[in-house]
Amino acid sequence: MTDQHLADPVYCPNNANPIVLGIESPMLPALRAALLIPYFILGCTAGLLLCIVRPFHPNNTRDCAKLFSWGRYILGVRMTGLNESPVGNGQAVYLANHQDSLDVFIYPGLLPGNIAILGKKDLMYIPVFGLLFWLARNIFIDRGNKSKAWETMATVANLVNKRACALYIFPEGTRSRGKGLLPFKSGAFVLAIEAGIPVVPICYSSTHKNIDLGRWKSGRALAKYLEPISTEGMTKDDVKALAERCHALMAEGIAELDAQIARENGN
Repeated sequence: MTDQHLADPVYCPNNANPIVLGIESPMLPALRAALLIPYFILGCTAGLLLCIVRPFHPNNTRDCAKLFSWGRYILGVRMTGLNESPVGNGQAVYLANHQDSLDVFIYPGLLPGNIAILGKKDLMYIPVFGLLFWLARNIFIDRGNKSKAWETMATVANLVNKRACALYIFPEGTRSRGKGLLPFKSGAFVLAIEAGIPVVPICYSSTHKNIDLGRWKSGRALAKYLEPISTEGMTKDDVKALAERCHALMAEGIAELDAQIARENGN
């Protein structure tokens, strides 16, 4: 994430209260963005110090993610509802829906230990954050080299098994920005099948429906793990069906979380 990402548009419905605790609602999103930028820099610095003290520790990603997730208090978001990971700190490929730049401040504190994040190679060139990402034992891939995509996933699968760790991936490959759950790329499923480890979908409630940054208490976020899906006995021929199955389950799970928030809000 960069300062530019922090400046990305955020969702703020037009029915926001005109004045909340003496602060005009149009100013709150800008104020929060202004506070998140130094908070992000502070989080990177603290995380980097942690990773320098214990480089490549299995829990670095989880612990650094918690630092960033405290940013939800700046956003005024109440985060509740996540059940325990069905595989604990065991191996799995975790799939999560990626909505916008706010995700990094709301959901990452939910990650289990012994996990790595799969990120694009470009992240390594972000000052401080790139070094932090590497020392936290995360994994970079070159998404631009499509001709070697399968080979790349096989290499990552071998690395995951060598480390005996879990992996966290956004299967959409980009932020959805309020467009709902986008189609999944095949890479996460190729990787899970190559590694022979289960897939664990994670559903996050919709930011654009449930969070209004123009309010002092901007809203609620919910998350839940779905049941693991075994990849035992699967081959490359099963990639498409596995991706479609996970997409359907996650779309249903997200809709259930949104409906739960709507009921609690009296809608």
